[in-house]
This record gives sequence, C-alpha cells and structure tokens, in this order.
Amino acid sequence: MLNPFRHGLALALGLALVAPTAFAQTTSSTPAPAATAEPTAQDIADQNPIVARVKGKDIRLESVMAMIQDLPEQYQQVPISALYPMLVKRAVNHALLLDAAKAAGMADDKGLQAEVEEFRENKMREYLLLGRLEQEITEEALRSNYARFLVDNPAEQELRARHILLKTEDEARAVIAELQGGADFAEVAKAKSQGPSAPTGGDLGFFSAEKMVKPFADAAFKMAEQEISAEPVQTRFGWHVIKVEERRDQPRPTFEEKRQELEQEMTGKIISDMITSLRDGVEIEELNIDGSPLADNAAPAETKE
Repeated sequence: MLNPFRHGLALALGLALVAPTAFAQTTSSTPAPAATAEPTAQDIADQNPIVARVKGKDIRLESVMAMIQDLPEQYQQVPISALYPMLVKRAVNHALLLDAAKAAGMADDKGLQAEVEEFRENKMREYLLLGRLEQEITEEALRSNYARFLVDNPAEQELRARHILLKTEDEARAVIAELQGGADFAEVAKAKSQGPSAPTGGDLGFFSAEKMVKPFADAAFKMAEQEISAEPVQTRFGWHVIKVEERRDQPRPTFEEKRQELEQEMTGKIISDMITSLRDGVEIEELNIDGSPLADNAAPAETKE
C-alpha cells in the first residue's frame, strides 16, 4: 500500500501529463465516434490500465507512476511524456530483478527479513500518525486556528513618516521654524537632512514602534497624521524633526499565507498530545548508556540509624 499523500500527488501529476500524449492519440484515418468523449485523467486513474507484462504478470500504470517519487528531484520536473518510456522499462527491470531475487532464495535471508520487519514497523508507526493527522487537520480546524491567531495577535499600528536628521538642537529648531513658515518638508529634508533617507525627502516608509529607537518612536506615535514635531527629538543618531504622513494597521497574513505554518503547528501538537497520552499510566524505565539506572530512577540510599 502506498503512502496516500505521495500516491495521490504522483498519480494526479503523472496522469495529467500522460493522458494527452500516451492515451488520447487518434489517427486521422479512423476518427473517434462523435458520441464517445475523450478519456480524462481521472478516467484513466480509475481504469488503472495494464502498461506492460512480464512472464504473464501484469504491470499497471499505478505502479509505474509511483516510481516518479524515487527519481532525483531534477528528473521529477521532466514532463511525464518524456519519462514514461523509461519508467515502463524500469518497472519491467524491477519485475525481472524480483523474480531473480526470489529464485536466489532472498526471501529466506535473515538479514533481509530483519530489514523488512523494521521497515514494516516504521510504516505502521507512520500510518498511525498519518491517519490521526488526516483526521484532525481538516479545513475547518485550520480555519478555526487561523481565527484564533487573528484574535490572539491583533494588528499592530504602523506609521509612515519622514524625518530630517541634524547634528545640533539649534539646527533642528531652525528647521522647525522654517517648516512652520511654510517650507515643504520633503524639499528641506533633501537639502539639509544628514540621514540616509535625505534623497527621498526623509521618507522612512511604514514602520512599527519596535523598529525605531525608543525616543523617536515615542514621539512619532503620539503625533497625528500630517503633524510636524514642534520640538526636536534627540536620539543617539542626532536631532530629528519628524512629520507623520499616515497611520494604518499592520497587514496580517491571509489564511492561505498562514496555512503551512498552521499545519506545522497542528502537526506538532497532535503528535505531542498523542505521545503524552500513550505514555500516561505506562510503566517506563529509561536507563543510562551503560545500562545503569538513571539518577531519577535510582532507589533512595539507605540511611544509617
């Protein structure tokens, strides 16, 4: 039995590309009857046609398509129409090798049997976890967790502001007076600001409070839109004259942008809860690397009277 997730993806991709090239060809001399529809990829998937025979044993399309997952990643990007002949030959070769292995008595090899048992046990664990995840990570559960995320993480406010950076308080006060007299903020910033944003008129773009040094953020977030600071603001960089252009709530990720992270979070929690439940009430003893008891498991030392 194939991993249901891997199988579904490989088969859907493979059939979508194989169908129009390998299975939907007709000749001009024998047109298809008007009443007969072209087979779809799903039709072919349902039929799972035989694509080869080895010593009278059938090899079906599903087995061939499953081989895509074993190819190097760069080959998985190649169109199936190009890969299909090679995949069929590979499936035939696998069948021949399996017959040869059986004839050589490999089925009775003790080392092989141990590896097969280990693989079987790993797959049993994997299928148990996959089944639980598939059951619990539903669209409804994901959207519910997304709604909870929005409630628990309210949008932060952001400002878009300009500033003019100057070396001294006197220079900053002179600029404030110039602006109060009607000078254009962006033009003054281009001419006099000593900060890296001077060429863009002092434009800092949108930012949240934590993105700026505290004195600057404290002053800016108290100001209204289009307001220019009446007093210079000092930081370790110098003296600032600030103009707040606009305010907005910080954009938050959409459900689709957050989906993968939500799935990962749910996966971790589901598995953790499952393991905790399985361990609960079970007698478990974990030992040191040399087999001796851990300090937590060691019996208390006897005390002398």
